[in-house]
Amino acid sequence: MAKLSPREAVKRYQVSRATLTKALQDGTVSAEKTEAGHWRIDAAEMSRVYQPRAPQKAVSRSKPGQVSRDSPDQSTTSEAAEMAVKLARAEAALEAEREKTALLERHVADLRRMLPAPETPPPRRRRWWPL
Repeated sequence: MAKLSPREAVKRYQVSRATLTKALQDGTVSAEKTEAGHWRIDAAEMSRVYQPRAPQKAVSRSKPGQVSRDSPDQSTTSEAAEMAVKLARAEAALEAEREKTALLERHVADLRRMLPAPETPPPRRRRWWPL
């Protein structure tokens, strides 16, 4: 069986280094220490306790607004078209909400004008001696 260092285990499994160290110390994950005092964890033990990480997609390191020299994929073009449709729908919904808000604000202003002015009660005199 393959033995992993804590660093390798953190990279392969969805766990932070602090969580793994705590699990090693309290015995949740069984492992052995080398003569130098370093932990060696069995890969099967890690998969028993933690879920392995899903492989991540490659991240593009280009700057925003930078044009790629490669020809765009068909999937990229369809994704862009789909995003444009979603953006148009979101903008239409936002405009409808703004119109609704403006209508409600006008309605509230009209109602405030119809209400009589509040009467102010005469000021209460403070007593020198509490009752």
